[in-house]
Amino acid sequence: MSGLLSGVRVLESSMLLNGASTGMILADLGAEVTKVEDPSLGDYLRIDDTYHLHLHANKGKRSVTLNLKLEAGREIFYRLLAQADVFVTNAVGNRNAKLGLSYDDLRARKPDIIYCQNTGFGATGPYANLPVHGQMMDALAGATPVETDADGLVQPKCAGPRRVLTMSAAGEGTSAGAVQAALHIAAALYRRQVTGQGAYLDVSAADAAVASAWTAASLLLNRPGLAEQRQANFQNLARYQWYETSDGKFVLFCPEENKFWHAFCALVGRPDLTGREQGVDLRQEIGAIFRGRTQREWMALAVEHRLPLGPAHLTIDELGTDPQLRHRGVFRQADHPARGAYRYVAEPVVVDGHAEPAGEPSPAPELGEHTDEVLSALGFTAAELGELAAAGVTRAPAREDYISQGIY
Repeated sequence: MSGLLSGVRVLESSMLLNGASTGMILADLGAEVTKVEDPSLGDYLRIDDTYHLHLHANKGKRSVTLNLKLEAGREIFYRLLAQADVFVTNAVGNRNAKLGLSYDDLRARKPDIIYCQNTGFGATGPYANLPVHGQMMDALAGATPVETDADGLVQPKCAGPRRVLTMSAAGEGTSAGAVQAALHIAAALYRRQVTGQGAYLDVSAADAAVASAWTAASLLLNRPGLAEQRQANFQNLARYQWYETSDGKFVLFCPEENKFWHAFCALVGRPDLTGREQGVDLRQEIGAIFRGRTQREWMALAVEHRLPLGPAHLTIDELGTDPQLRHRGVFRQADHPARGAYRYVAEPVVVDGHAEPAGEPSPAPELGEHTDEVLSALGFTAAELGELAAAGVTRAPAREDYISQGIY
């Protein structure tokens, strides 16, 4: 946790990853994030198959359960809203309006609220009301190419004979949308500080996936002929290419500038190659050179001589042992009181030169774990808390425990 948003209060009302990951980034930056959840269901990231995502996306937050279908639940929410700076939701269609949580509803009670609605396809347009899961955002953005195999089954498109479960299976739209949401929330907070004006942020994770690939989009939109030429010439591309090393791993070698290409040729004792630019024959010769050393040995040479060469990892284990990622502290470990040790991906930015976080985030909360604590701070007495629970405002009757019944 960097603490850059320390003092900012966030209310998050969301299911699954679009809202949860937005709140996660804000919490990682030091904001106080209170997750408002339905007492009968909550965020069903907590089910066994996705509990690891709950541990990651909801760390550093507090959980308060409120039945927002009841007037008493909404009144408590509005009291929380009065102390909040930001509201984060991933509700689609008119769900929030039915609960009295639309932007107009919240702005009427708190004019300077920063309202962020982060959904799969956005709050406007013909797809606005569609329920969306992660890969759907990537598919709309053209980020998950597929092909039909000989057996008639559609599979992810793969350039080579091997299909490896890689980081690309994670769903870039969800992450890109959360980053854009957090960025615009921070910008809106700055504008509010200057002008006093709140904001309504309509974030489409599919749009964000497209925007994150703007360099490729720029080429395809403006120079389609060059894109086709590059694709056709891929086999001949030798000086921006992947190569296999002696230990069966891979590197990406990019000596586009002659100074790097000439330095490489001199280092490997092949000055005769300096005058050659591209071609399958050159690829094969360079490939034979790279198969003479391990990936680690090539990286040591690249660091020593400042060559544009980097590891091309295939598995999460390879990422976990990479010395650059280890130095940056990309993967960290924490303990959860119910689930024990787990690993998570840390903030990708080193703040003020400190690779280690200023403080570890609190564990992801159990459903409603902080309800009494938060409501007590609002002035509710122990007797009143008991009455709210008995009335189904903050606790759900056993028959409405949808997760235990598998209704989610």
